[in-house]
Amino acid sequence: MTLSGLGILACTACTGDGAVSTDTEATASSSGTSGTTAEPATTTTTTPTTTTPTTDATTTDATTTDATTTAGTTTGSTSDTSDTSGGSTTTGGQPVCGDGVADEGEECDDGNQEDTDSCTNACTNAACGDAIVGPGEMCDDGNQDDTDACTNACAPASCGDLVVQVDVEDCDDGNMEDTDECLSTCKAASCGDTFLHDMVEECDDGNLEDTDECTALCKNAVCGDGSVQAGVEDCDDGNMVDTDECVGGCKAASCGDGFVQAGVEACDDGNVMAGDGCSATCESEAKRVFVSSVLYDGNLGGLAGADAKCQGLAAAAGLSGTYFAWLSTSVASPASRFAKSMLPYVTVTGIKIADNWADLTDGTIDAPLNVTEVGGAPPAGGTPTCGAASVWTNTLANGTLFNASTSCSDWTSTAGGAHWGQWTAVNNLWTTWCQGGSCAWVEPIYCFEQ
Repeated sequence: MTLSGLGILACTACTGDGAVSTDTEATASSSGTSGTTAEPATTTTTTPTTTTPTTDATTTDATTTDATTTAGTTTGSTSDTSDTSGGSTTTGGQPVCGDGVADEGEECDDGNQEDTDSCTNACTNAACGDAIVGPGEMCDDGNQDDTDACTNACAPASCGDLVVQVDVEDCDDGNMEDTDECLSTCKAASCGDTFLHDMVEECDDGNLEDTDECTALCKNAVCGDGSVQAGVEDCDDGNMVDTDECVGGCKAASCGDGFVQAGVEACDDGNVMAGDGCSATCESEAKRVFVSSVLYDGNLGGLAGADAKCQGLAAAAGLSGTYFAWLSTSVASPASRFAKSMLPYVTVTGIKIADNWADLTDGTIDAPLNVTEVGGAPPAGGTPTCGAASVWTNTLANGTLFNASTSCSDWTSTAGGAHWGQWTAVNNLWTTWCQGGSCAWVEPIYCFEQ
């Protein structure tokens, strides 16, 4: 092996001046595959000569070149951020909310950690529904439900905001009126709420009592509404019938009230005096009779129609009892259909015309039957032949038929002739006076209580 092969430089003193030159080789190249570094050598020479070392390329260990250089070269390490061109790169971070810079992806960035101003801590613009109570908001529940405690305007729900708060309000019409269907308390109007519902309620006293001035239906208490008003009414059976236990004015029925209580009283003349036809105990003392205050032609609707006219007039005049017309047809007469009373027959003014049925039909009467159901004088008829005091009868003084051909076809027609009595007479003329004439004439009729 040569010295050059070992990588050792030898210096020979070639001068003859006796000077000694020392050449120290501090570093040697790596040699061969052994990786062994040669030891330094010292040679004294007269004249220094430099010999260039050579390296055996076939024996160079590549693994040693990263840390070792030739003499005069600094050994160092390479930075991760350096490239072969000698330049460098800087790795950038993600945008930071709160750094005061509105980066891409941020709606805003005010540089603070205040979550209730116009820019939230998520760097988004404050908005109603973001669950953060921001500027101008009184609440924010983070939802779009307008019927809970916080509305979609981020204001607390309240009566009058036009939104019905579930389980709290019945209604909300946006006004504070107490006379419409929705009260100022956002409750549905109802009877008993103390507020008068316009066009619906007559009254509203705040309760559902039926015995005061305002009923449970919010109607003014009146007789006949079925509720007894305390201190005002004796009774209230919900009707205006005057023949039951509760009569007109919602008073309990009693003798002398002017109303005949069906099945209880025989009469009731509005007083408790005796001798006027109705006793103090409302027993009949007499049968009342009258001349109709209305004029009729011969078509009376038959006997049934004539009876109905008598009954209607009596009822209108406040007279109790049942009334029949004193008329005869080809099939019936007073003698065959009247109740033959043992009591006196009297006018509504109390004038007795007969002691009883027998006296009534004996051919004369005690006084003229010349008073209407209301106590006045009979109307003048239109009988040119017989005179103004005529009355339809076709009946003899004993209460039987006068003539079948003079009854205006049994009182169902205005054709043919008829027969009349005279209401001013006390003899048999009171019922048998004049015949012929026309059924088209208009006359009154006699009515007798049964």
